[in-house]
Amino acid sequence: MNDKLTQIAKLLPDSLSETGLQEVLKMVNAAIEERVSAEVKLMETKVSGFLRTKIADLKEVAKKEVESDDEILRGYRIFESIRAMVAAEVETSDVDSKIAQQAAELGELQESLAAVNQRLSNSLHENTMLSGKVESLNEENVQLAENAKLPFKSSESAVVITNETDSSRPSREAANNIFLTEDVINLSKQEVLKD
Repeated sequence: MNDKLTQIAKLLPDSLSETGLQEVLKMVNAAIEERVSAEVKLMETKVSGFLRTKIADLKEVAKKEVESDDEILRGYRIFESIRAMVAAEVETSDVDSKIAQQAAELGELQESLAAVNQRLSNSLHENTMLSGKVESLNEENVQLAENAKLPFKSSESAVVITNETDSSRPSREAANNIFLTEDVINLSKQEVLKD
């Protein structure tokens, strides 16, 4: 982009021709499009990478939620737990401790599910924010493209300096100010030139 700016600076002489103006406009358009496309590609890469990681997390959360909400699956797990306890011929005290252990595991699973739900909520919020940023970048891209189509206007002005001191013609400064005579103005111009 610095090469483009250097080329633009070289094309801007004191008196700008129509051809030079067209060349500057083409180079500015090329630089803007290059920068915008690079930013869009970077943002798309970041968003797609983020979404890939979040989709894997969402699949895992969905699987766990389906397993926890399915009554048949939960009943089957409880049945398998009871059958395992009966098959091992555990004593009643062991059954109570096993039930307490199962209750503790169930509590841990519920806490884990709450944490996963919180992560899912945060992910959805982040996705919404990223979608808003992408829309904002697209709008900025459209605005930049529209601004690039507008004609270039120069704000430069020229000042003509001369060494002529024709005291027969009153200067603009003398005509507008009754206290300044032409001799005073010429004297001040000579003092400026000496410095």
